[in-house]
Amino acid sequence: MNDRDTGADDEPQGPETAAPPSAAPPSAALPRQSRAGRWYRLATAAVVLAAVAVLGGSGWWLFDGRAMDGYALPDGAIPLGAHDVCADTVTVNLKTDAEMTAVARALRGDSRVLRSYTETQQEAYARFRRIFANQPELLRMTGADAMPASVVVVPKDQNATADIAGQFRVQFPAARKVSDDKEARSRFTGPGYRDPNCLPNGEHSR
Repeated sequence: MNDRDTGADDEPQGPETAAPPSAAPPSAALPRQSRAGRWYRLATAAVVLAAVAVLGGSGWWLFDGRAMDGYALPDGAIPLGAHDVCADTVTVNLKTDAEMTAVARALRGDSRVLRSYTETQQEAYARFRRIFANQPELLRMTGADAMPASVVVVPKDQNATADIAGQFRVQFPAARKVSDDKEARSRFTGPGYRDPNCLPNGEHSR
């Protein structure tokens, strides 16, 4: 063999240029445990928000409307306490007890109102803790300040709950939420249902 035949084979080869590794998506860069923890926290927070919405919105009657007695408002509204309200209602959720008291006072003597009940944030929180007693993580993440203070109104006209809820939204623009509880109740009992054991005052007898 001559030099020409072997020269190409004997030349030192330069290092191969490796392609840079493709960038991993941001989610892949997180450890599996960190991603799982993040999603768990998000899911738990969503459950907290949903639980508070159910408790303070148009679902309080699902839990028999029981909280704590022991305070009286100067306007004569009735503490929700252990009253078993069975009539169709409109619920006004407020941010603070002071706002709740102001709404209850504004509705005193209102021609649309048969009866009105009140629930403070602490009373709502006590009910929340009873309802979710078997979910310690949910209880750990939720404080009394997440609860609404509420005024629950029994309208004289039981067919006008939707209209009255709309009027209350205008009348009380600072409310967290105004709920037509009749609409929510109908999902469970069927539209037009009337409890035959409901007394004229809107409550079950004890």
